[in-house]
Amino acid sequence: MTLFLKIGINLLLSLFAFQVLASDYPKTRDERKAEEIGSIAGSEGVVFRPGKIKNDATKSNIANVNKFLWQATIETLNFVPLASVDSAGGVIITDWYSPKNKPEFSYKINVFIKNDTISPDSIEIKVFEQVLRNGRLVHNDKLSDLAITLEDKILRRARALYIDSDRK
Repeated sequence: MTLFLKIGINLLLSLFAFQVLASDYPKTRDERKAEEIGSIAGSEGVVFRPGKIKNDATKSNIANVNKFLWQATIETLNFVPLASVDSAGGVIITDWYSPKNKPEFSYKINVFIKNDTISPDSIEIKVFEQVLRNGRLVHNDKLSDLAITLEDKILRRARALYIDSDRK
């Protein structure tokens, strides 16, 4: 055998032995996380923006529903009569409601809490609007900003509830 072949075989055997020994070495949480960032099979799935990994710090649930989001939603919708409430499924449906200052409008609000963390992705709000025309309530196809306003209020209140609970 040539000298280069012997060196090459020894080098390969050394690398293999090192790899076997290194794989048994327990890794720290930071080392495991560093290996997962950018990994297609990492714990968060495909990560394109490692800095935007979902924060689970606000996780607190009733079944699969965040209790802070649930409480904030109930508090925020306290002015509307509720038609259906499912705390385990995270669904709140209101009756039709006409504000005192806008009797020609009627609103129905459906809220779906889809996750157990406080984030905009965890809540979906649908607002149905009817407007009085010629003495009849007609569905209004124009998009209302009410859903965005309610989502913002609910998320802000849920965060405040979370912060208050952490202080106790």
